[in-house]
Amino acid sequence: MKDKILFATIFFVLIVNSSFCKNNFRSGFIITFEKDTIVGQVDYRSDKKNYNSCIFKAEHEEREYYPNEILGFGYYDDKFFLSQIVEGSFVEVLVSGEMSLFKSLDKYHLKKDGNVYNLELFFEEVKKDGTVHLIENTRWRGILSYLISDCMSDHRSIASNLKTKERSLIELVVTYNKCKGLDPKEFKANKPWTKFDFGATVGIARSGILIRKKLESASYLGDSYNSIDPSIGVVFDISSPRMTERVAFQGELHFIKHSYSSLVLVKKYSLREYHDTYIDLSSLSIPLSFKYSFPERKNGFYLQGGINLDYHLTSRTKLLTERIICNVVNTSPERSAFKINKEQIGCWGGIGMFRSFPKFKASVALRYFQISPLHKSEDFTATSSRFFMNLILYKK
Repeated sequence: MKDKILFATIFFVLIVNSSFCKNNFRSGFIITFEKDTIVGQVDYRSDKKNYNSCIFKAEHEEREYYPNEILGFGYYDDKFFLSQIVEGSFVEVLVSGEMSLFKSLDKYHLKKDGNVYNLELFFEEVKKDGTVHLIENTRWRGILSYLISDCMSDHRSIASNLKTKERSLIELVVTYNKCKGLDPKEFKANKPWTKFDFGATVGIARSGILIRKKLESASYLGDSYNSIDPSIGVVFDISSPRMTERVAFQGELHFIKHSYSSLVLVKKYSLREYHDTYIDLSSLSIPLSFKYSFPERKNGFYLQGGINLDYHLTSRTKLLTERIICNVVNTSPERSAFKINKEQIGCWGGIGMFRSFPKFKASVALRYFQISPLHKSEDFTATSSRFFMNLILYKK
């Protein structure tokens, strides 16, 4: 078991290192200060990095550009960044129109009539009756109310109820531009705010039960039990491509049947005891996790981790004992080996690789589960763990 954990750890490190070292170039462009557009490949990086610079490749020449060198850059049908809105930084253009909306590292910005206004949410400490309270600074609401007041009669109510969230601000700025009779350009409009992906999965589970004996009365049990069994299940992912391509919540439901057995010989002077134990489980496994992906065009890697619930639909243990004294064999009636908990909860982590095809997306994942005890008493504790390899198919 230790060798397998070591193997999984090394594989994990190699995957992470490979993922971080590779660039993810996508079709894009840069715009010079002369407003010439140069088409090529732009490294698809996190927004935090894109605010500082862009890595552009054209005709096998790769170069990093900073805000003082180009007017902007972008990816086709995706994000677009401009310089000259915030000094020394690129900003992401969310909406372009008579009133435009931009996003930087720590705030949003509105541009109207050639002026740029910062929308920054922060709280101030105010002392009242000897107690310190945190009060929202509403200056940004006042700015917003003023800017939309020339077209929206309920501007005060809109500004007072608005949240500084990207979706709310985009919807408001788009609505304002349409109120002015204009058709604004909303970037990333082809990306949904919420996306659901459903799939089916098959896999192989290598499960282990480790017995920690406390009293001699548990000597009939083996030190460990192992089982390799197939599984079948369903998977769903919830993500927000508009916000990020990298993070998703994943839920799964697997059906697994486990069968374990062990033969233990106990010698006591002229007495020999043979103990056969059998453990059979039919379980629903429900892993819930957050998944972080490193996409690379049609393929990529991901890491994930979360909690897991095992619910045992059926469970049965059996103990058969034979005693041999002076060549005389005595067989004891079959009985239950021990009681199994109906539910187990635990944590897990894994790595995976995925590849997109025209009609579906395929993923192969390797996971490790550490689960709460299958049984715990004064005599012994039976702890569970599992290595799980899955093939997951998502329909596009």
